[in-house]
Amino acid sequence: HFASSSGRLIPPPVAPAPPSCFAMPRTPIVGGNWKCNPATLKDAQKLLAAWKETPFDAGKIEVVICPTALHISTVKPDLEALGMAVCSQNVSATGMGAFTGEWNAEH
Repeated sequence: HFASSSGRLIPPPVAPAPPSCFAMPRTPIVGGNWKCNPATLKDAQKLLAAWKETPFDAGKIEVVICPTALHISTVKPDLEALGMAVCSQNVSATGMGAFTGEWNAEH
């Protein structure tokens, strides 16, 4: 403590408290789950060709694509060359349809 000219005690200056948590910059993630579409390799290759014409800044956004197991080994190199991460999906116990995270064994 310091004494003022009037003799009153003045507390020392206090530094501001650090924030309780430090915010990390966040990178948005966009994910595409193919489910049962595209159904054919030819259609998958058309989709890849369209994406090649639509670049994105991988430093600002993370793109994750989940093709069907049937196509993953063929399209994975092209997807990764575009800066996209590749994930797999599990197989559905049901028939064709939009079942989140699943593809169909009928392919």
